[in-house]
Amino acid sequence: MRRALILAALLPLAARADDGDVPARPRMRQLAPAAAAGEPPGPHELVDARVELRRRFRDEFASLSTPAGANAAVAALLNAAATEPDRRLKWLMFDEARELAADAGNATAVSRAIQLASASYDFDAVAEEYRTLDEIPLRLLDPGRAAGLADAAGRLAARAEADGRRDVATSAQLLAMRGWERAGDIAAARAAAAKVRELDPGREPGRR
Repeated sequence: MRRALILAALLPLAARADDGDVPARPRMRQLAPAAAAGEPPGPHELVDARVELRRRFRDEFASLSTPAGANAAVAALLNAAATEPDRRLKWLMFDEARELAADAGNATAVSRAIQLASASYDFDAVAEEYRTLDEIPLRLLDPGRAAGLADAAGRLAARAEADGRRDVATSAQLLAMRGWERAGDIAAARAAAAKVRELDPGREPGRR
């Protein structure tokens, strides 16, 4: 219900929308850690923590029917996560912020939530960020949000390329290209397409 309300609120902001349902997003994937100290809590550890999260942020979660309300909740969650001593609650705060930001079309906040989480937990942050950004319904975004998505995807592509992950870098640049196209910035879209060709000469930028 929460995601449906936020996505419905995005519809009037979009210049054009295609037909089709927007699938629900999965939770942030808890991958095998490189060190035990940074291991994300497993699902069985989060049952009580989730109840506490709902209690603590009752007011914020009651105002999620608009992107503005969702973004306010994201900010509250990330601010609280910065000083939260309970590792289970901290993880949930980051994950909830990531999901709410994605539902609100706030790509910048998606990136921030994942990057902050990666400082405390061992998981594939690059793959997680690309997956979440790619699941934001671009067709529902207004030009400003589309530009934000394109910028976030371009930054992610640069990080992936620096890490030697050219496949993720290429996919992220393709996402950036589509975001710039949606935003109406043809010059930026062409620059992203050129980067795709540089990363993968055999890849046709017009296709994902």
